[in-house]
Amino acid sequence: MPGILVSQTLRRLIADGAVQALRPLQPDQVQPSSLDLRLGARVWQLQCSFLPGGQGIQRKLGRLATASWRLDRDDPLVLHAGGVYLAELEEVLELPDDVRGRANPKSSTGRLDVFVRVLTEEGAAFDTIPPGYRGRLYLEITPQSFHVAVRRGDSLSQLRLSRGRAGLDFATLSTRQARSGLCVYADGSPAPVADEVPPGILLSVDLQGAGGSAPVGYVARRHQPPIDLSRRDLPVDRYWTPLPPAGVEGHVLEPEQFYIFATRERLRIPPDLCAELVAFDATRGELRTHYAGFIDSGFGWSEGASGPGARLVLEIRTHDVPFLLEHGQALFRVEFMANEETPDLLYGTPGSNYQMQGLKLAKQFGGHPHG
Repeated sequence: MPGILVSQTLRRLIADGAVQALRPLQPDQVQPSSLDLRLGARVWQLQCSFLPGGQGIQRKLGRLATASWRLDRDDPLVLHAGGVYLAELEEVLELPDDVRGRANPKSSTGRLDVFVRVLTEEGAAFDTIPPGYRGRLYLEITPQSFHVAVRRGDSLSQLRLSRGRAGLDFATLSTRQARSGLCVYADGSPAPVADEVPPGILLSVDLQGAGGSAPVGYVARRHQPPIDLSRRDLPVDRYWTPLPPAGVEGHVLEPEQFYIFATRERLRIPPDLCAELVAFDATRGELRTHYAGFIDSGFGWSEGASGPGARLVLEIRTHDVPFLLEHGQALFRVEFMANEETPDLLYGTPGSNYQMQGLKLAKQFGGHPHG
């Protein structure tokens, strides 16, 4: 069956040499419907972002690299906000001719406002692995709000592999939503399915919370000390300003500031599906709504689809002009894809920082309520 390749298939590809690595692949890199990618030994600072094209990575680096370093597993390298960097990845692909790939940032990467995109050796598009690709992978890294300290082996991005067309059509998605409640409001009623290309389920932003004075969002505070990705105890108030619940006036988002909010709706991704949140839709406003958009099988899921589900965290940056964000605005769309088969592990098993989440910052921040 066409679809996204799942955990047991990914392990078979690793065993067969279709997915290799300069350092041994670790069992915890394999997720239900994706594979975590790790930073390799070399990092370059760049004049600007680029696509390799026919000239290839190395020739473009010869023109555009301004500095280079070797990463170490113990001593971190600080990547400065606003800088553009390229890192080689540990993983090397020798894909079958019928297997292609797409990459995206991991959840914590997006929540730290670190913009990352995977490149192939002669790639003409970001985050796109053509069928049968054989070669190295590289990661463009642009910290935007914070300086970040990285080490060799850190995982900032993930890769999903697929055969054929994985997306659900409108009729199938509508049936699944009505039957299983893939995406529901707090009262259990289903969110609407959008008949667009491709179809998806509309999501909205929560600016009211559960009552009281608990924050409904956060805005990043710039010019702070570097965030070490290995930390789990960083103080929230040093890096974030909380946003209180909003009434009818909403919150006005300032251009080029970075905000964290959560959806009103809760998702329940069953074992045979995975999903992706559309990052940018100009028809709904000049804002990017998500950086780490891929959602693995089992996110918010409990046996029998009876659980409350998990809210999606929205990583929002508005461009050019201030934008009024109001409670319940349907600004976001999540698209669903079929897995090739049911994975032998699900999101949240044996554990995850974001399973059954509410409003939550990246895992590097300690003492943060789940919301």
